[in-house]
Amino acid sequence: MNCILFKFLWKGTDKVTRLSTIKDYENGGLKMIDLESMIKSLRLAWLKRIFGENDGAWKSYLRVSLQRYGGLFLFYCNYDIKDPHIPSSFYSELLQWWSEFRDGHDTKKEWRHIVWNNKEIRINNKPIFYGTLFENGIIYVNDLLFDTNTTDSFKIISSKIGKTNFLTWAGLRHSVPLYLKTKESTPSEMSLLVTIDNKDFDVLKKKSKDYYTLIKSSKAKLPNNSQYLRQTFNLSEDHLKKVFWLPHKVSFEPYLKAFQYKVLNSILFTNTKLFKIRYISEDKCSVCKSEPETPHHLLFHCSLVQPFWKDFEYFFYLLTREFVHLTLQDVMIGIIYANYPLLNYLILVAKLYIWDCRRNLTPPIINVFKLKAKIKYETEKFICVNTNNMDKFNKKWDLCMGFVS
Repeated sequence: MNCILFKFLWKGTDKVTRLSTIKDYENGGLKMIDLESMIKSLRLAWLKRIFGENDGAWKSYLRVSLQRYGGLFLFYCNYDIKDPHIPSSFYSELLQWWSEFRDGHDTKKEWRHIVWNNKEIRINNKPIFYGTLFENGIIYVNDLLFDTNTTDSFKIISSKIGKTNFLTWAGLRHSVPLYLKTKESTPSEMSLLVTIDNKDFDVLKKKSKDYYTLIKSSKAKLPNNSQYLRQTFNLSEDHLKKVFWLPHKVSFEPYLKAFQYKVLNSILFTNTKLFKIRYISEDKCSVCKSEPETPHHLLFHCSLVQPFWKDFEYFFYLLTREFVHLTLQDVMIGIIYANYPLLNYLILVAKLYIWDCRRNLTPPIINVFKLKAKIKYETEKFICVNTNNMDKFNKKWDLCMGFVS
């Protein structure tokens, strides 16, 4: 299913890493659905049902399946899913994903100090669960009384618990690794709370979307080209977020956002890229026919594109009575150091127009662009009038003092 989704997205092989597409817009992603994270989050949401007050045959089945490990108590333990035998693959996957989620996000990890079913406390290479000791309150490593010797601690325990074996007690204490024999405070009661960034994540209250957000964010990565953008244009982390968010902020049209996404990720198939994969015989610019056609050359440096940008600057001055001088950075990633929604939008439209000119093997002409810009203006105005959203339109086009045809 995942392959089908990404094949549909790219119309073929992947152009950027899948782990970057699942990020939010401001982090360079496409908010692509991560099916693996979604399936895990839907399953983890069952914890709310399992530990809820409602009962049923399904819950009785689960308790019986986990009876030798303390029933539902197993969910509190530091288990390895390979150790317990669980006949149901549904619950086996739930336990596995719960263990992975808790291990990856919980900062306190108090459950590591629970003695029973602990993958780090083993006898004969198997985790242990002694029902008698568990039922009498022996749960955490501190309950094994490591502040006294084995003999004295056994006397204390045997005075409280009738049926106790010294060898069993000594073997249990001996199986605990040294790094767990700390004097950390024992929680007053067992809990399924997960501490994330000093905040409690209560699984008894959370829904699948809460799990999904956390699981997805922990595995998602920035686009590979983000490092190139930071180095080329000297961007901080906050500036990079503004660069990625800008097309979504200033544009309504999905195809404009998609085009800028390709620009930012260097996945425009210019002639240099096509020549590199031996699709064409030379890498010269489709417009000027003299220099290699890189994205920077085609969209800015080309000798036949530079006059267009000069005309664009004058057009913007006539439109808004504001003078601008565009640089390579302004054209490629947008103007992020000031609030220019209209200018950034028109730059996007202009870049897409230049790309269309490349496809038609013609140089860009300002009069053709003016016509495109006027159509954009009238279309947005028509939509905003009919949707009673003129505030959004005026905020974007407020610099206009009358559109120049």
